[in-house]
Amino acid sequence: MKCIGSRLACTFLTVGLLIGFASAQKIKVIVDQDARGPGTSDQQAILVFLQSEKFDVLGITTVSGDQWVKEETQHVLRLEEIAGRTDVPVIQGAEFPLINSKEETERWEALYGKFEYKGCWTEHFEANRSTVYDEPYHAPDVVPPLKEGAPHIQAAPGTAAEFIIKMVHKYPGEVVLWAGGPLTNYALALKLDPEVATLAKEFVMMGSGLYADKGAIDAGAIDARREFNWWFDPEAVRIVLRAPWRKVTITPIDISVKTHYTAEMKAAIAKANTPITQYLDKYSLPGYMWDEIAGIALIDPSIISGQKQLYMDIDIDHGASYGKTLFWDAKAQVPPYQRLANVQFDIDAEKFYKLYVDLMTRAPGRH
Repeated sequence: MKCIGSRLACTFLTVGLLIGFASAQKIKVIVDQDARGPGTSDQQAILVFLQSEKFDVLGITTVSGDQWVKEETQHVLRLEEIAGRTDVPVIQGAEFPLINSKEETERWEALYGKFEYKGCWTEHFEANRSTVYDEPYHAPDVVPPLKEGAPHIQAAPGTAAEFIIKMVHKYPGEVVLWAGGPLTNYALALKLDPEVATLAKEFVMMGSGLYADKGAIDAGAIDARREFNWWFDPEAVRIVLRAPWRKVTITPIDISVKTHYTAEMKAAIAKANTPITQYLDKYSLPGYMWDEIAGIALIDPSIISGQKQLYMDIDIDHGASYGKTLFWDAKAQVPPYQRLANVQFDIDAEKFYKLYVDLMTRAPGRH
């Protein structure tokens, strides 16, 4: 670059170009989450995106799953205030799965056995990764008082599906679509506009289970093939998995259950004494790190020490196997609508924990 003019003008031009280059290098991402709150794995995964300088978060979309979507949306809005990131729009998404329902699930349980966890349909569930989730079932339109305080900002207008479509058309080939919950919003977007799949840069999701002997939602299950995110809306999973994405990356519970958010990590994070760490200290509990891996692996792919390509699908027969993961080896002969995905299985846990603690202890605000 040849700069003509004063040294000061040259300096400002150089700084401006560097800032512009850094901004251009950020990963444009839509974060779709069934954002149970406060202080859960769902909320901490959102913080990964808000706290990292690697991401340009175009928006956070919410979907019913672990909690009902109206309640989740309020938790996300409040989290943004705590994190100093009210610049990121929050768009409320689907309230109900495409076909599955609380009533359908109760019919299934009467025939085949109980589920240990049903998300927002759970009648009562003990605290898990959050000190305040020990609450009874409530209807979808009910938003209980938020323990962390009500937000002062509002969700953006429109639906999650509409927002997803708008963003991939605005930035063709640049947007990573990320999912930490059921896939209802993405399935709706694909049905409204099939070009979503070919316009997106990559689809990344936390969901499914394959070989693990824990982590499933069935009471006493010893295989992981009925994982909550995929089971809650299996028909949406079928639509998403069969779409012609450029690239699909899946974080299954096989790798999630190899991690643990410990009391020691929580204490180390609390020492930073920021609004975020105070929030986590008050509301988070130890447990598996379900969704955080799928975010941090985008920041540093080297945390994934083992993965394989598999054809992935889901059982949508409303019988005993409803909502179970189906998969085949990359060499298997499958119909043309089955598509290969990069499935993560092993993790450099110490490197992952180090990155996670660093992100949570940064000062709130843009980085």
